[in-house]
Amino acid sequence: MSGEATKQRIVDATIETIKHEGIVGTSARAIARRGDFNQALIFYHFGSVDEALFAAIQETSRHRIERYRERLTGVKSFPDLVAIAADLHREDMEEGNLTILTQLMAGAAGNPELGPRLREAFDPWIQVVIDALRDVLGGSAYERLVPLDDLGYAVSALFLGVELLAHLDPDRAGSETLFGSMGTLAEIVQVMLATGEVPEPVDATVQRIAVE
Repeated sequence: MSGEATKQRIVDATIETIKHEGIVGTSARAIARRGDFNQALIFYHFGSVDEALFAAIQETSRHRIERYRERLTGVKSFPDLVAIAADLHREDMEEGNLTILTQLMAGAAGNPELGPRLREAFDPWIQVVIDALRDVLGGSAYERLVPLDDLGYAVSALFLGVELLAHLDPDRAGSETLFGSMGTLAEIVQVMLATGEVPEPVDATVQRIAVE
């Protein structure tokens, strides 16, 4: 097996170990057991378990960014943006990405080196969101109302918060309801973008939200 193939095998085993045993249980021995190889290979190829963790962060981040960029590129309306975000959230839940994310963030709290590397991995993801917002707001009067960098950061933080809270909500009821409400709000915002006016809450769902 080539060196690159071995490194990929170690990264894959590290990701699976985080997913099933948590960040606390992700030791060299646990990774090697999960991947069925000698733990000495971790230190030979990465130098330390932390470096294997950093490689796992880059791997999971790269796959998510590619998937998010593919789905969000060319989106032209806020309702479509919310619908895609809801789909991506469900996929993250089903694939176990939230478990990896929450464990890495927990590990970053006690690791001064892991935190900055994890934050760095979020930057391209935030840029994907900024680009999507630019596609939606481009040419409208609202494009200059709020700096897109700030809005992209805020939307990313909101989505991340939903992702983390959903990890504590196995039946997903809270996140499904939230995305439904966000979809309704997105419809209102889209009308405002098109007409410059706030629409009357004639829809039953909007009326319910207004009453609540």
